[in-house]
Formats: sequence, C-alpha cells, structure tokens
Amino acid sequence: MHVFLTGATGLVGGALAGALLDARHRVTALVRGEGRDVLDMDGRDRIGEIAVVQGDVAQPGFGMAEPHTGVDLLIHCAATVDFAASDAVHEAVNVGGTAHAIALSRAWNCPLLHVSTAYVCSRADGVIGEEPADPLASFTNGYEASKARAEALVEAARRDGLVAAIARPAIIVGRLSDGAIARIDGFHHLFRLFGSPLLGDVPAAPQAAFAIVPICHVTAGLMAMAENMAAFDGVRVHLVGAEPFAMADMLRIVADYPGTVPARMIDPVTYDPAALDRRTAMVHRRIGPQFFDYFLRSPCFAGGSLQRITGIDAPRVDEAAFRRMIDHCVKVGFLDWR
Repeated sequence: MHVFLTGATGLVGGALAGALLDARHRVTALVRGEGRDVLDMDGRDRIGEIAVVQGDVAQPGFGMAEPHTGVDLLIHCAATVDFAASDAVHEAVNVGGTAHAIALSRAWNCPLLHVSTAYVCSRADGVIGEEPADPLASFTNGYEASKARAEALVEAARRDGLVAAIARPAIIVGRLSDGAIARIDGFHHLFRLFGSPLLGDVPAAPQAAFAIVPICHVTAGLMAMAENMAAFDGVRVHLVGAEPFAMADMLRIVADYPGTVPARMIDPVTYDPAALDRRTAMVHRRIGPQFFDYFLRSPCFAGGSLQRITGIDAPRVDEAAFRRMIDHCVKVGFLDWR
C-alpha cells in the first residue's frame, strides 16, 4: 500500500511512519523545511526510508510542486498543537490543512484517515462517546476548537461520498512497556511543572483526571485503521487508555522523586490569583487559560469501536507504567527537579 503521510516529523506521524515501514508499506511524507527527522517509537530516524516531498498543509494542494499519483491512502497527522497559537494559525493549519487533505483525497480517489483529538468533546465531562464533534460548542482553547471544525469538514466530505475515518487520540504519553517517547512535548511540559515550585496552589476538582494514552496504542490503532479503511469508513475512533489517570495520583507519584516540590490541588472556590507571589502568578497567567480547565474535569472516553472492529483493547496505564514514563523522562534529562 502506498501511503501519503502528513505530520511525519511529529510525534504521532513519526511513530506511524516507522510502523508503516516495518509493515512493508510504501510511505511518501510531506515535510515542511529542510533538515527534519522522522523518529519512530525507538527514536530511530527513518527519513532515509521514505520518499520526502516538500510542502505545506496550509496551502492548497499542500503547496507541492508536482502532483502525485498511485496513492492508496492519505493519512493526515499534521497539525499545530500549540494551545496558545493564534486563531489565524489554528485556522490555517488545522482547519485549512484538513480541507486541503480532503481535496487531495478526492483528486487521488483514495480514502482519508484524519487524526484528530479526543478533546473535541469541548468541556464535556464524565462518559463521552464517539459522537460527532460540535464545532459550535465551548472549548478550552483554540486547538480543540480548530480540531472540531476540521472534523466537521471530514464528516461533510464523507456524506458527499469520500471514504474517511477519524482517529481521536487522547493525551499521548510514553510507551507502555518502558515509558519511551521519541519527542517530548505537549502534556509533558505541563507535567514537568507538576514537580516544580513554580506551580504552587492550583484550582482543581478532587476527582480531576487526565485521559492519557501510550504512544504504542495510538500507533497500533492507527495501523489497524489504515490497513482496513473499508471497515472504519465513517467511524470515529477514540484511541485512549482504559480509564483516566487521577491528577491527585500523579502528584503523589511525583512527590516520590528527589527535588520535587509538587503542586497542590486546592478548591477552585478558594483560589485567589491575587494572593500568589509574583513568579507563580506569572506562570499561572501564562498556562492557566490553556490548562486550568483540565484540572476541573475527569472525562472518560468510551465507545469501543477499535475493540469491536479489531479486538484491540484499550490499555490500562497503572502506577507502575506511569512511573516508567517518568523514569524515561528523567533518564533523557527532560525531568530534572533536583
């Protein structure tokens, strides 16, 4: 199978490119800029094994100089995951990029596998099914909102005849077996603050929890979808762990590591930004609008499409697995609380 892949230089795209190559599929990757790498789950650079095309998802036709033929599947992983990016950037990359992916899938007469996020659920809490996203809902940040609008484009294209499926990974963390992750970004930066004195008291619900998922499960799910698009046509798939991981447990585990000064969860009613010291107040102003809303919820993403179609169960991230993920980040020098 010839797969055209966007976002190969990112975390999910790199892991997926490696898995596709290992399964002996042909991969053509859209890459923006020179000197990039495509890191698989073992951190190996696989860029020498794929065909690289220069371009930009924000441009029509991905800005490619020459058209391509013989593409069997377009997997659209590319997105900006910066919560603080401007609305214009989210619109151009996440929404516009998806529109351009849809147009190319139609031109190539091939299916589209669109990689979204479980958090298109907006501010919903509790059990959340694999339902269509509501682009008009209230979202925590521009990233979530833009991914919901992108999903709406895919849903409309499918109603118009395009074979398409939507994958919704939750918050991606390290591999279940050893905690390894090729690129440390996103949630990990927030998690580093969990052990830092810079965070201090944060407004959080006692039951607050994060929907985390190991990168290995995300990759396995995407591979299963890619290799059987006929079965997944029109399906929205939550790629998530078996259950959310409690924020209180994360902070308790972090406290076991040398040098940490874990954040403290306090009742949102008693949270007073004016009482914070200057440095902590600055941190809260910077990250609060993008992240504090997650401290108030415990979403449980259900649905079971992946298990029903493929038999692949959602993995359980227990305390031992979470510690392996921390240990990996300590080993590579990302977490250094001493």
